[in-house]
Formats: sequence, C-alpha cells, structure tokens
Amino acid sequence: MESLDLKHWLISQGAAVAGVAELEELSGYPTLPENLIGGYRRGVSMGIPIPKGALADVHTGPNPLYLHAYETVNRLLDDLAMRTASLLESVGGKALAIPASHTLDRNVHRGSLSHKAVARLAGLGWIGKNILLVNPEYGPRLRFATVLTDLELEPDAPLDRDCGGCTKCTDACPAGAIKGVIAKPYPATREVCLDLAACVAKLAEFKAELGKDICGVCIRVCPFAKV
Repeated sequence: MESLDLKHWLISQGAAVAGVAELEELSGYPTLPENLIGGYRRGVSMGIPIPKGALADVHTGPNPLYLHAYETVNRLLDDLAMRTASLLESVGGKALAIPASHTLDRNVHRGSLSHKAVARLAGLGWIGKNILLVNPEYGPRLRFATVLTDLELEPDAPLDRDCGGCTKCTDACPAGAIKGVIAKPYPATREVCLDLAACVAKLAEFKAELGKDICGVCIRVCPFAKV
C-alpha cells in the first residue's frame, strides 16, 4: 500500500488530515507499556476537528455542548483507527490502533503514547505553547488517533514552524498554567511549557461540573482555530 493512497482513503472516510510518521525519533518518548512501539516502523496519524460552533462559547471553561462534540469526535476517531488497522492488516501488515483519548496512568496523566508527537512527525502541525498540536488550517481544534504499523509506508516530513510571539493561549488560560515557551521540535517534558499541577487542578474543577476533565479555552483563542 502506498502512503498517498492510504491518506486519500482516510480523508474519504472522514479524517480532515492524515499523515505518516517515522517512529524512530520516538524511541526515547514515554509510552505505556514501555515497549509499545517496538516492532513498528510507522505511525499513521489521523485528525478530526472539533467544530467551531462547539467552541464558540468556551470562554472561561467548557460547557455541555463542547463536551458532546469532544466525545463524539473521539468516538469517530476510534472507529476510523480500528478500520485503518484492519485495512493495513488486510494487505499483510501488522497494525495496532491507539484510542483517541484513553488515560492509562492518572498519576502522570498519560495515555499509551503522545498522539501529538506522532502527528508532528507526520507533518500535520507543530507543538504550540499550550503543548497541543497546532495545524495550519484547523489550529489546535483537531483531535487525533494513531495506528502503529510495521509496513514501510513513505513517511511525511515535519513542519518547521512555531507560534512565534503570539500569547493568546498564555493570556487566556483559566489556570494561568501556560508558560509561553516555544519548545522545538518537541518539549523534553510537559513541565517545560506547562504548570501541570495548576492545569490538572483546574481540570478537576471542570470535571466536578461536567464529569470530564476537559477545558478548551486555549483551543478557542488560538488564531489558527479561526473560531
């Protein structure tokens, strides 16, 4: 299977963006389990945006309509990732679908792997000051899922861009957690760019209200989100 054919198929199936990452650069990144990417050569990244309307009223925190959009997009991505894994296996590859949103370690707030790190390597955007993947067309509105595979797909090249002098997310963060740091190509730790304790505390407040630890404020204010 050719990378271009796979990306065209993903777009036809509902992805807004799709790319292929060379996984060698992720060899030192934390994953759960530790050897998750062992035996896989590529990461297929797919993204679906949260609609602008769902973010329009997210000024100081999330609301039920944003929560519904967030969860719906995650379900669509999980379905697409499973179908992608099946497709790759049907042409002779090994494949593993990684859920869009699945926290495995609540103490360090990590899932199986960083979808953002894979998406960056797949050329789908850069890591913003809010440590979200910022796409040139959708900003940080994209949610991502990843499929790992051993197929030798042609990888895409990362974008050499950053947020420059913009401070929109830093200024708007209700937790005051975003430090305004440009960490290229990827921050060594999240704490380089983010006061994680302050962020988690604010998310806990939102979870008490909505039942889910999400925010969305830094997504809405990003100029690339075009909300």
